[in-house]
Order: sequence, then C-alpha cells, then structure tokens
Amino acid sequence: MNNGQTVGRRVVIQLGYAVNASDPWGKQPRVMAAGEGNAVGWRNEVSGGGGPVVQAGTIHGSVRIDVGSPPRHRVPLSLLPAVPANFCGRAGELAVLDRLALESDGARRLAVVVIVGPGGVGKTSLAAHWLHGASDRYPDGVLSTDLGGDRADPARPGEVLDGFLRTLGVAPESIPVAAHEQAALFRSLTAGRRVIVFLDNAASAAQVRALLPGPGPQAGAAGEQPASSAPVPGGRPSLVLVTTRWRIAGLATDGASFAELSPLEASAASELFERMVGAGRVAAEDAASREVVRLCGGVPLAVCVSGARLAAHPRWPISRIARELAAEHARLSALSLRGDLSVRAAFDASYQALPASVALAYRAVAQIPGADFPADLAAAALDDRENSQGLLDALADASLLTETPGDRYRMHDLIRLHAREQPGPGERHSVITRSVAWYLREAVAADLVVLPGRWRLGPLYERLAGTRPAYAGPAEASKWLESNLPGLLAAVRAAHDAGLHEQSWQLCEALWGVLLFGKHYAVWLASHEIGLLSSQACADQCAEAQMRIQFGAAHRSLGDLGTASEHFSRALELFREARHRLGEASALDQLGVVRLRQGSYDRALSDFTEALAIHESIGRPRGIALMNFNIGQTLAAWGRQGEAVGYLRTADRQFEAISERYHRARALTALGGALIGSGYPRAAEDPLRRALTITEEIGASYDRAHVHVRLADLAGLLGESSRAARHLEQALDLFSTVHAPQADDVRARLGQRVAASTGTVTPKQEPGQRTG
Repeated sequence: MNNGQTVGRRVVIQLGYAVNASDPWGKQPRVMAAGEGNAVGWRNEVSGGGGPVVQAGTIHGSVRIDVGSPPRHRVPLSLLPAVPANFCGRAGELAVLDRLALESDGARRLAVVVIVGPGGVGKTSLAAHWLHGASDRYPDGVLSTDLGGDRADPARPGEVLDGFLRTLGVAPESIPVAAHEQAALFRSLTAGRRVIVFLDNAASAAQVRALLPGPGPQAGAAGEQPASSAPVPGGRPSLVLVTTRWRIAGLATDGASFAELSPLEASAASELFERMVGAGRVAAEDAASREVVRLCGGVPLAVCVSGARLAAHPRWPISRIARELAAEHARLSALSLRGDLSVRAAFDASYQALPASVALAYRAVAQIPGADFPADLAAAALDDRENSQGLLDALADASLLTETPGDRYRMHDLIRLHAREQPGPGERHSVITRSVAWYLREAVAADLVVLPGRWRLGPLYERLAGTRPAYAGPAEASKWLESNLPGLLAAVRAAHDAGLHEQSWQLCEALWGVLLFGKHYAVWLASHEIGLLSSQACADQCAEAQMRIQFGAAHRSLGDLGTASEHFSRALELFREARHRLGEASALDQLGVVRLRQGSYDRALSDFTEALAIHESIGRPRGIALMNFNIGQTLAAWGRQGEAVGYLRTADRQFEAISERYHRARALTALGGALIGSGYPRAAEDPLRRALTITEEIGASYDRAHVHVRLADLAGLLGESSRAARHLEQALDLFSTVHAPQADDVRARLGQRVAASTGTVTPKQEPGQRTG
C-alpha cells in the first residue's frame, strides 16, 4: 500500500481466509479490498473474536478492519516427536499429565504443563510417550520444537514462530518480521482450535511465553467434553507441554502447572536395562545387573548408555560394566557413548549455564559429607550465611539439587560426581573442614542433652557445657542424632580421609548416647572402626582408649564378648599408662560387665569394687551410682537377690539425685528383677512401671524392650498369661526394630506360649542352637 495514497483518506483493510492445500486450517490472512465509506469495526482476540490481528505503523485517517470467519475445514498436523524406545514405568507421572492437561481457566482455555528435571532423567521421553497416547484428543494437531535450553544459544522465539507459521500454511512473504507480530499472528491462527504445542528443552519463561497459542475452543462446543467422568468447564483446552531442566517459575503467572520428574524406581530401571541387554544375559548375571542399575541411580540416560554398550558387545560380561561403574573417578566416563549419548555432557550443559557464584556453590555442596544435608549445614559449608539460601534455590531451580522435607537437600550421586570433577583448587578441603566442624558442634550439643552426666574427652564438651541446652529433652536430641546418622557417619569418614583425625574420633565420641540408646549397630561398628584409626593417627592414648571402650561396647551388645574384652583390656592399659584415673575406672566397669555376662561373678564383682573405689576417691557421684548398680546386678545374677536389692535401691536414689534418668531406668529395671527373684513379685510392679515410663520419655527403645521382658516375667508369675504375651510382643517389636539379638530369645518364648496353648510339642533345642 502506498502511504502517499492513504494520507487523509478513510482506509478499509479487510482480512479474509484463503483455503488451499498449503493452508491446512484455511486461516491464512490476505488483503481483500480497500476503499472509502465503510463503517469502522474492530474484532480481535483481546475482545473475544479469536481472529487474526493486523498491526500497522502510523496511518493518517480512519481504518476499518473486517475479519471473515474461518471455514470449519481442518487438516490435523502430525509433528509428534518419535516414539521413545524401551519406555518403562512412569505410570504415576503419566496420570499426573492426564490430570494437568485438563486444568485451564474458562477464559484462556489453555493448559500449560511444565515437566522439570535434571538432564538425562527422561523428560523428553515421558512427554513424547504421553503425546502419542493423547494426540487424538487434540484433533487440530501438534506443533513441536526443541528450544535448545541446554545450549549456550537457545532458540529465539522469532525463529520458532517462523517455522510454526510456515507449518500452518502461512506463505513466507506473509510472515511478519517482528517477533511480537509473529506471536500475534500465531495466536490468531490457533485461536478456537484444540492444539498441542510441545516445547522441549525450554530455557526461560520469556521464551515459552512468546510461543503460547491462542485460546482453545469455546465452552459447550460439540464434541468438546473429555472422556473423563468429571465434566471440565469448556471441555478439553489446548495444551502447551514444556520440558526443561530449569524451574522457570515465571510461567506460574501464565497459569502453568509444574510436574517434577525424578529418577526411575529400581524396578522400572531394571526393566529398561533388561529390555536393552536381553533377559537371558540379565538372568545369567543377576547380581551384576542389579549393581549396574544401582550405580546408574535410576537415571534413564545412564541405564540406556550402559545397556547400549552391552548390546553392542554381546560377548562382554555385564560384570565388566559393573566394575567400571564401581570406580567413582571413572563412572561418568563409563556412562558415555563416543560422539553420542553422554551423562557427563547432559550435566555439563546445566553447569556451564550457571552464574559464577552458583557454580561455586554447586562444586562446594557436592563436597558436603552424606547423601543429603540440611540448609544450615550448607550455609556453614559455603561460609556464606547471608546468600546460602539463594544459592541453594538457584541450584534447585537448575534441577541440580532436590529439596526434601525438613528443609533438607539431596544431590543425585551422578550429579555429585560431576560437580566433584569440576576444577576448584582448595575448595574440597575447606568445605569438608567446615562441614565436619558443623556436624561435630551439633552432635556434641545433642549428646550433652542425651547423656548430660557422662564424662568426655573432647574439648568442645567443656566449651558448650555452660551454654543453654540445644534441645528440650533427651528424646528430641536423640531424634536429631538419629535423623542425621547417615550424614554423621559420612562426616566421620570424610574427616579421616581428609586427615582431620581429631575431629573424626571426637565425632565418634559424640555418637555414644544415640548409639547406646538406639543400638544402631551398623553405624556403630563402621564409625568406630574409623574413629579408632583416627585416634591412633593422633598418637593420643586416652583418645584411643575411649574409642576402644565405645567400640568394645558395640561388640559386647552383639554378643561378641571375646572381642569386647580385648578392647576393654587394651583401654585399661592405655588409661593406666596415661594415668587417667576416670578412664581407668571406666575400663574396669566395662570389663566387669563382660565378666558378668560370662558368668565370672567374682571377677566382675572385683572389677566393679575397684572402679567404685576410684570414683569415691575422686568424688564422682555418677560413677559411684553406676558401680552400686553394677554390683547389685552382679549379686542378683549370682543368686544373692536380697543383697542385690539393697545396692539397687541405693543406686536408684543416687541416680535420681543427679537427674541421671537413663541409668535410673536401668537400676529400676534391675531392682524389679531382683524383687521378683527374692519372692516379692507384687513389689516389683512399681519400679518396673517407673522404668517403662522413663525409657519411653527418653526414647531408649532397647532398654524399654528389657523392661517389657521383666513385666512379662512378672505377669507370668501372677498367672496373667495374656498380659505376659502382650509384653513379650512389645519387647519383640522393639528388639527387632534395633536389630538386637535378644529378639531371638523373645520370639522363642512367644513360640513356646503358642505351642502350649495349642497343645503342640516344641522340639527340644540342641545345645548352642539359636532360635528364630
């Protein structure tokens, strides 16, 4: 149009719709006529018309734009991504997509669903699989594109829109140059149509926002109601399905719903591996196959790469790949196909897009010991309390961290390995040092509440002793320690490996209370094996002796009295060489308990009496009470129940005076047993009930189980068989929870009760045979 011819004139620009083979929806705009004297009209998508919009520069004079109605002729598009091979699992995620695809407000008639997850987790495969099952519900077609969010130069909206418009039949010469004009035309062409726009690998909200189609069909149109039982206002809307490794929260303002994609469950990952490798090979090397799947961490890309390598080499044993993946330093290299799929490359793309401060945080949090960590620990490890939360949020937004309940974060094993590969001189040691220091301080603060009267060697105890207790009571402190046990064990290992030997054995010392109460034997043995090595590396006799006492106590609890005795005897030697009287008394105490278990009552009584003299000489009330308790236990086991009752009553009063609740519960339990053995079962009820209350309040499950056993004995003596059975059942449950060997004895007693009630005969056990 010649601008000179239109100045000062009334101009009519009328847009109709040309229908031809290259215009699948019959909606290509064209200029039909221009003249004078026509009434001005305006109809566009903003006012609800849903038709095309024409934008012009300055025109002098009035303008009328007429828009013809599009014909109903539709030609469905077929631009679906390829069907993903070997797709497995994801039933829950597919159901979520079905639900979210129906969610839309009445005006926009458009659902925007964003699948978020780290590189390699299978976002595109999930979307493609779902699209192939759902495409028939969107009769006007599917438009799809890769937005290149993993590249340094993501696709520009204008480039994508140009392709979309050409696909929709717009002649190249009719496509506007400006991206915002292309977006307006795209919305016009898709308005009133039910379409899917699949935007894979999006980089930002702005990139996606420019590619949103126009509103879907009007409510109540024929055939618009979905097949689901619940009616959806306006029928099924058009859909924009987005995949991205970035949590592009800005799309929430466009009504987007977000679905976070996690790694595959173990069963689905195993199925995927078997499909690629073959059921025969997997069955022949079942253990190696399970190890490969485990080391791939449920990441579909990792499983596929491992499976592809084996599929391409039929003579390779699966164990070969398992060995390669077992070496952490080489795992990511083993998860790459030359010139093709690569787990490392998938993570590289995310890492390289991070700002410098976030990249530093990425490398740093990967060094934090343990599979997951609380936000407070991250702040200490990053040494940046002011900005740490923002850095964690940025990593979570990049799908490089996963937020878990309790303000905690988890980094996938493969992502952690990738982060540790990145260069960062000096970062690793400093982060481990700060992390270990945080764990040590928190563990000491909790242990002071769990067992406030116990003597310790670690210097941090003395510094924190005068401060306000960190927890309201032992149960709360024990709960924190138990919930953080995996991280604490990892901190012990990391400290030892980094040469922080003082911190390593001190962490073990701080675990004494929770390990004693909870009987977490696996953590107990693993941590103290390392702690003992660290104490020896420090050449500290007292530290080594303390580790041997705590390590020996684990073996004693597990029934390995020989190993326990070796540790306690060596601890006694070390404490005597160091002239540490309190430590010497502690070692004598532990040796006495072993000899009591072995039935050497005279030697046990000698050990406890010698330890009692030491505690009295240094004026230590807690030690005095403990030795009176142990002497009472020894006398009761020796059959001298009347003498035992006196020592145990004394111990009870002494523990009460110093507010030592845990050992008071033990003394009350032993007192109840001694009273039963002395022929006073009715008198045993009160101390046993008090012991049960205390163990429940402080969270001492193992000791609570022993109280239930005593109460079962009492109920049996009183002829209350049903009550005795209930106490044994509760004891069995508690012993089983902490994997205590006493569970076998309780199970056998319950079995004998069942046999007696049914009249069956229980076979006599051979000497030494274990029950259960």
